[in-house]
Amino acid sequence: MALPFAWAGSASADYQPQPGDIVGVGGDTPQFAVDFALNGYPGGTPGFNSAATVNRVISFDATADSNGRAAYANGSSEASPKPLNPTDVLRAGTFPQQRVQSSGTAIKALLADWKQTPTNHTEQTPTFTNQINFVASASLPTAAQENQAVNQGWGGLHDVEIATDNIEVAADTTSNAPAALTTAQLVSIYSAPSPGITWSALTGGVDSSTDYVIPELPPAGSSVYKTFVKALNHSYNGSTGQTTFAFSESPNVVTVEQNAPTAITGAANPADAIAPFAAGRLTLWNAGYFHNPATLGYGGTVLTPGIKLLTGTPDGGGSYYKSAITDYVIFRQSDLSDSTPIEPGGTLNWAKALFSDSGGPTPFFATPIGQSLLAEAGVTPTYNDLGLA
Repeated sequence: MALPFAWAGSASADYQPQPGDIVGVGGDTPQFAVDFALNGYPGGTPGFNSAATVNRVISFDATADSNGRAAYANGSSEASPKPLNPTDVLRAGTFPQQRVQSSGTAIKALLADWKQTPTNHTEQTPTFTNQINFVASASLPTAAQENQAVNQGWGGLHDVEIATDNIEVAADTTSNAPAALTTAQLVSIYSAPSPGITWSALTGGVDSSTDYVIPELPPAGSSVYKTFVKALNHSYNGSTGQTTFAFSESPNVVTVEQNAPTAITGAANPADAIAPFAAGRLTLWNAGYFHNPATLGYGGTVLTPGIKLLTGTPDGGGSYYKSAITDYVIFRQSDLSDSTPIEPGGTLNWAKALFSDSGGPTPFFATPIGQSLLAEAGVTPTYNDLGLA
């Protein structure tokens, strides 16, 4: 199996975007979809950057390494993680800053990519820092964030849907879990008082295991967490919009890394651990994209995740838990009217070339090539220009 964490290392000389490059940041769930569209899939179709002559589009992953692992300090374990705040350099010649690691943080980072520069004692002239051009997010901006973008002179935030995915429940391949769990059963698991609920009690004796279920959740700021908890709240009391627990969260819930198979396979008893998981990410794992990072070069063996999605038929009937989630790209509305072409001698600026151009050529993310690359990342490609949603 993969090492459970990406350990801290020395400073590197990774590519630092130049002034003409386009820079994106974003959350963990959409990161591989955007990466594949921009840079291609191994042995497959080249991405957008393959045709770049001068300027490139650089999307910084939410995770600190390319196997989708977060960064932890030496001495960490699944039971006692010591998370780091990894950094990156968004533009050449600037200082390292905290890496954006979630969709919500990405939108906040874009809005903060602006400052007031005093020109005298009585006025301030707004200027852009111009480090971030777009974000990849599994959630849309709030109304307050849209208003902030308007107040900052951007005309709002432009939203484009690029793909859909599903959040489902994952378990170890040797799990004691039944073939599927309903949302109501998940409410019972994630609200059970200490010491928790056993598989047998959960299924009314259909499951013979008397082990206690180990409920896991990613950090509260993540899109997977918000989507999952929103569904549980709706099942519990009909609340459709709340993304924090509307009932008592079980003291047995363990906070783990998002979309990480080792969060389950490395649990105290893997056969009893469950966690919400993006189906597209597991598809990418099962496609053999990730290789053993302990091997230098290209000799690393293909990693197998060791987990499965519980998508069978629940013991008591009904439907297994599944929540839809959407991947978006978000940028300043004002960037659509930028007169600077993405490539010298070209006619399209970066926003039109990549994401949104109703009056011109099809944006790359809407082309058959762009859509096929999104599919390679395990998500369902879509294209829906929402504008100022």
